[in-house]
Amino acid sequence: HIHAPQSSYTGLGLDKPLLQWLDNYTFPVEESFADSEVARDRFNNVVKASKKEGTTTAVYFATIHPEASILLAEAMQNLNQRGFVGPVSMDINPGVPSYGNSSEKSIKDAESCLKVIEKEFPDTIHGILTPRYLPTCSIELLNGLGELAAKYGCHIQSHIAESLDVLEHIQQMYPGKRDVQIFDEAGLLTRKTILAHGVHLTDEECQILKERGSSVSHCPLSNFYFAHGHFDVRRAKTLGLGVGLGTDVAGGYSISMLNAIRTSILAHKAIMISNKERLETSGEDPENSVTHKTGFYLATLGGAHALDIHNEVGSFEVGKKFDAIHIDLTRGNNIDLFQGLKSVDNNELTDQEDFERFILLGDSRNIANVYVNGV
Repeated sequence: HIHAPQSSYTGLGLDKPLLQWLDNYTFPVEESFADSEVARDRFNNVVKASKKEGTTTAVYFATIHPEASILLAEAMQNLNQRGFVGPVSMDINPGVPSYGNSSEKSIKDAESCLKVIEKEFPDTIHGILTPRYLPTCSIELLNGLGELAAKYGCHIQSHIAESLDVLEHIQQMYPGKRDVQIFDEAGLLTRKTILAHGVHLTDEECQILKERGSSVSHCPLSNFYFAHGHFDVRRAKTLGLGVGLGTDVAGGYSISMLNAIRTSILAHKAIMISNKERLETSGEDPENSVTHKTGFYLATLGGAHALDIHNEVGSFEVGKKFDAIHIDLTRGNNIDLFQGLKSVDNNELTDQEDFERFILLGDSRNIANVYVNGV
């Protein structure tokens, strides 16, 4: 989960509430992507940056402009990154009324991009329906996108149960309803649906998502700033909910999935602190904890399952596509490789321990190559 047009203001405005941040930064910047040269330049930059950090597959929010979405798909093709892209659909935006489309145009643009991407781009790049989030979408728009989802069997992305202020806004728009129910009624919860955040999902809502095969993209860094809570990976696992991992640029100020992994561990620790749990006395099952291994799973095979592409990528099983990063800890001088330290069994440090250090200390300096589809 990443917002491709938002990289230009990464690290700005994170002291503001979410809805104010959107009005002050997001919508005015995205509006500028009506200019094809702006879109081409910025999208090339964000794809380069994410791939440099080792991201082989990205699920991109573009902007409301269909032409810009195609330019983003071109950048992904030219730079050899797997992923999903489509125009953002939104027909309600009182904060910045100039940024949005009618429901009819939003639906038309979404369908047009689906057709172009599936016809003109390689099978590493797919179209995706993108209702921004409930406060910017009318029921008419959601129903129209639900019909497209049924017609094309395509992927769907949005935000769900993200923050308390968003949920309050939804209650004002649709008294007595929450976003899960409304998305479900529109036919937008399928096994190809990936929903960002999910911080405030109830157990009943998690069950609905599980039954529909829909998954959550855990965005721990932006959750610290905007969500008024943390997504509990342990709880999601217990409830059987599929979970992947996202950077949520620019709500998250880092495009690195390594940082997303680390922040997912910190979010888990924050939940434990809030619950006054101590690891040594909590009785927590180590298999159900959130560690560097858990975070790595969420960023790889967990994400592939969430996107329903686990039969193609996400691990090194024979027959899958070769999407991989080549890691070299000797590059960059950012990890101390002094061999004086012995492992717990008094042997030289193991590959497992080097793996842990890469996850917790590594960055793009240690990524020698990024392979997508074997190239």
